[in-house]
Amino acid sequence: MSREPTEMEDRVARAIAFIDGVPSDYLTTTRDAYLNIAPYLKMARAAIRAMREPTEKMIEAGFDEDGGRYITWIKMIYAASPQEE
Repeated sequence: MSREPTEMEDRVARAIAFIDGVPSDYLTTTRDAYLNIAPYLKMARAAIRAMREPTEKMIEAGFDEDGGRYITWIKMIYAASPQEE
């Protein structure tokens, strides 16, 4: 990975690891903690980026027809998981 994870990427990675049965201290206190969380960060980034385009139901439920809130959604998702450089 070419950059440090964002706060949201880290949160999602830890949630995936938890569901996978990984103890939280294993991801923070072990000597290789960064290596231990790396596969989960990859999954977290994929999950967050999959949300870049909202579904039709999401658009119907809360986005303005002029795209105002839609644009906000896109900016928020890109901030949560920016493209790699």
